[in-house]
Amino acid sequence: MEHPGKAEAIKELQANMAAQIRWLKNCQILSPGNKADGAITRYPDQGWVTPYFSNFAATAMLEEASSHPLVERYIDWYLRNIEDNGTILDYHYDENMNSKTAKPDSEDAYAGTYLSLVANYQKRTGQTNWLKKNLPGLKKVARSIINLMDRDGLTFALASYRVKYLMDNCEACRGLADFAELLNRLGDEEARFFKTRAETIASGVERVLWNKRKLYYHPSKAGWVRPEVNLKIFYPDATCQIFPALCSLIEAGSERGARLYKLFNDNQPDWVYIKPPDYPWMLLGYYACLHGDYRKAHEKVCHVREVYIKPGSGNWFCAEAAFFVLTCARLIQRKEHWFDTKRNS
Repeated sequence: MEHPGKAEAIKELQANMAAQIRWLKNCQILSPGNKADGAITRYPDQGWVTPYFSNFAATAMLEEASSHPLVERYIDWYLRNIEDNGTILDYHYDENMNSKTAKPDSEDAYAGTYLSLVANYQKRTGQTNWLKKNLPGLKKVARSIINLMDRDGLTFALASYRVKYLMDNCEACRGLADFAELLNRLGDEEARFFKTRAETIASGVERVLWNKRKLYYHPSKAGWVRPEVNLKIFYPDATCQIFPALCSLIEAGSERGARLYKLFNDNQPDWVYIKPPDYPWMLLGYYACLHGDYRKAHEKVCHVREVYIKPGSGNWFCAEAAFFVLTCARLIQRKEHWFDTKRNS
């Protein structure tokens, strides 16, 4: 017989997840025939679109089958707005849907997370018609990552900003790998080409950014310089350590993955209880799930609900909501592995 506390906890997670998917849908501009149609803004009722964050928002919306058409409208919007070289700018729409653009924070991570979203969309929906029709544009996005690769295999954040970030490279690598798998499912002959480029980035991360002596990753490389690491510094020194596992460059359950998770917790023991004015870093809840630490992931969900969501904190935006949804979904999917009846009785 199922413990009553367990049923209540799962029901609460489902309700929280559904509420945040509704919140994300309120961030989307729905204006058929308008160039802005499908864009996902950072907050409801305002016009700033940061595609990197929007990619996560759309990924979370895939958790609700009825939202799949809305995700297609977003991936359509992204492709309509790419530059000639496959990159994309940040956008702002006013109340009349007139747009202005701003320089993106990165080019490699924007493209990588978009390609992962598209691959995930195809897996969830089985849709191939949209993909086949839009393959030229998708390949242009993928090649924008390749165009940023240096001789060491790593990508620059921007063509105009020659710094190679661990986080960006992990997301770019994952995006190319996911895109290669997608092309393979479609029987496209270029699948191997993109898979090889993903492997080159992964090799670059291992060779250039992994410190074999100290057993942690450097957050970046600029020229010949890799900055020293102090894991007591939350960002980027400590948080960058999670991205190789988050993006599947290493297995979360491997010896290195487990050691890095312990290292992160040892040096950042209060990550579950981050409070405003800091951002909540909800992706850490999802990261904890990857390591089977469902107790802390659940604590993170509960804390964030009380401290950020209920008060309507200004530091709650679409990417945080996305990882809240993804963490809830993971907890629900793995409910047999984490619920402690004594703790919840």
